Amino acid sequence: MNRREALRRVAFIMGGTVIGANLFLEGCTRPATKDVAALFEQESTDLLGDLAEAILPETSTPGAKAAGVGEFIPVMIRDCYDENDQKAFLKGLDGVNDRAKKEFDKSFAELSEEEKLQFVNSFDKEAGEYQKNRKDGEANHFFTMLKQLTLTGFFTSEVGMKQALRYVKIPGRYDGNYPYKKGEKAWAI
Repeated sequence: MNRREALRRVAFIMGGTVIGANLFLEGCTRPATKDVAALFEQESTDLLGDLAEAILPETSTPGAKAAGVGEFIPVMIRDCYDENDQKAFLKGLDGVNDRAKKEFDKSFAELSEEEKLQFVNSFDKEAGEYQKNRKDGEANHFFTMLKQLTLTGFFTSEVGMKQALRYVKIPGRYDGNYPYKKGEKAWAI
């Protein structure tokens, strides 16, 4: 094989790699259906941010809202969830204000911090029961998906990693016998 043939083959292989990677990455995003696209509207992201903040409120560290979880959730629902779970999520989100009005005579945004906590706790209890009795093929409960996405969005955000966890940009060696001090934050890797 001569040099010209070797360069042609390398270019072909590298071109195939780049094209293949591009097709792979394009395959990771789906166009949003009309219903899912509504999650990206400001009213929906604000409601999602408020719900996420009720799950992970601001304490000595910023809460879920500061981490941008309200904007993170629609992307994950669109790109990572199947149609069955998307529909269940949308139906659950649509029912949040109705449920808040039924339980507290107010919309979710008008609830006090204590009422929001009661609201998400009752939702969490209901979701736990639903998940225990859920059959194969049935969609997950709305609140289960919301809670999982809230935690994922928060702890993978810069705020979550740098302010709620201990963050080391380039971690050192592994020490399996590292002394634990009560109350220390977990490591973000």
